[in-house]
Amino acid sequence: MRRESLLGVWRRWRLDQRGVSAVEFALVVPLMLMVYIGGLETALGVATYRKLADVTVELGNVTAQYTSMSPTDVSNVMNASAQIMAPYSTTNLSIVLSEITTNASGAATVTWSVPYGSGVKLKQGASVTLPAGMAVASTNYIFVQTSYKYLPPIVYDITSPILLADQIYIQPRQSAAIPYTG
Repeated sequence: MRRESLLGVWRRWRLDQRGVSAVEFALVVPLMLMVYIGGLETALGVATYRKLADVTVELGNVTAQYTSMSPTDVSNVMNASAQIMAPYSTTNLSIVLSEITTNASGAATVTWSVPYGSGVKLKQGASVTLPAGMAVASTNYIFVQTSYKYLPPIVYDITSPILLADQIYIQPRQSAAIPYTG
């Protein structure tokens, strides 16, 4: 029986194509899984932000239709956010609903503010910087600020919560101002 030289063994192994697909598969699968999970996490984050934006706009639209607001009215408007955010939990949702008033020179201040969840109300009389073009003299705006601490469902133990936030200014529709009686 003839012994094969080390060089001969090396040539035989080098030319052997069996198992190449398994090795390539083993190298590609982890990368593909990371891309898939990353895409899924991104899609879920975008869907959550979309719901948050819906909450912001709808709370502003509903509030702008009142002529005055009581604590019960504010509570009803704020609690509607749970219906809009569904199927996402509102435990991580913070809302601040405020009315901003501009004076004759267009300087804006907080008329009233009410928080929801872990939101922090704006101080009455505090100065507010309005977006360009909105500082119209003697005008009132409903100002809705929302934020949501998004925790990715798959890689939640790897990342910290991602803060999603939105805001909107809307003029009252049924009256010039919406006084708060609370």
